[in-house]
Amino acid sequence: MKEIINFLSDTEKKILGFLCILIGLGLVFTVLFSLPRRSGYFRVLSSLTDTQKNHQDLERISLEKKKEWQSWQAARRDMDELRTKYFYDEKDVIQKLRLDLDQIFRQVRIPVHQISYSYDDFKGTKIKKVSATFNLRGSYVSLKRFIHAVEEFPKFLLIERIDFLDIDTARDALELRVILAGYYES
Repeated sequence: MKEIINFLSDTEKKILGFLCILIGLGLVFTVLFSLPRRSGYFRVLSSLTDTQKNHQDLERISLEKKKEWQSWQAARRDMDELRTKYFYDEKDVIQKLRLDLDQIFRQVRIPVHQISYSYDDFKGTKIKKVSATFNLRGSYVSLKRFIHAVEEFPKFLLIERIDFLDIDTARDALELRVILAGYYES
């Protein structure tokens, strides 16, 4: 390398030295000004990583909320179906309940003579209840058929209470007081 420099004249050596100094200053200038840029780059990269993590968290939360909303929509559809299919209409609740009870009694072949009705409200809701109280007399098998018929009935009927009034084991007969409830919305 020294031999190549020896072939250069003094002015060429000065120019070459000046160019080396310029290149060195350029490198020093680049390094000095790139260090703050480099730390800024890493700050921005860290901020971008945090933003991406926050975005993923928000997407996850959004997906959870969307699923929750869909479940509430399904619950609303279920409630609408419950109101239309299984609840009685407020206008003629007693008449419809009476016809439904007659149908159940004919199906299980149990005669019922006297039915009394009462109304109850659920505080804070539009749902109301009409209760039918009556006495049944029959065998254990007929009681089972009655309970099964109520459970299978398309309207929402609930046996609230069964009181055993008389148990005649000699004739396999039971006398019961039953409170049955039907529901409607006002």
